[in-house]
Amino acid sequence: MKAVARTFLVLTLVALTASAGLAQDKKKKGKKGQRQRKARPAVNVPKEIELSTDQKKQLAALNKEYTPKLAELQKKFAAILTDEQKKARTEANKANKEAGKKGKEANDAVNAALKLTDEQKKKAGEVRKVMGALRKEVQQKFAALLTDEQKAKLPKRGNRKGKGGDRKKKNS
Repeated sequence: MKAVARTFLVLTLVALTASAGLAQDKKKKGKKGQRQRKARPAVNVPKEIELSTDQKKQLAALNKEYTPKLAELQKKFAAILTDEQKKARTEANKANKEAGKKGKEANDAVNAALKLTDEQKKKAGEVRKVMGALRKEVQQKFAALLTDEQKAKLPKRGNRKGKGGDRKKKNS
């Protein structure tokens, strides 16, 4: 009789523990639309670069200053789009990821899917211009924090004059 009671007690404890664990998992999941995204930091440090403690503090200050500004610009850009365009952008990004598209090719696909009006294009261009200037400023300040050795480890951005680079140099 004691063995039956002990087995029943153990099974009850296992069931209670399992149900509590399942309840916690359900709370964490929630709905996709309700999830708050954390703002991307203004500066992403490549893995190859080891920062000193002082540099980490300076980087944290840079991120603290610029991340909210960039996030605000992202919100302004998102406000330009309709709900249908936001959905089209999400689907285009997903398709780009599956197809392995990156860079200009991916951007062109997203822009084609958005089908922006002339007014939206104008507003988006203004926001992108401000965002680009802000990102350039952040990158310059970040580069100023680095030693020459660390700067050498930064990924090369390449020449943005197209696939062939600067053609004038080839002809000379």
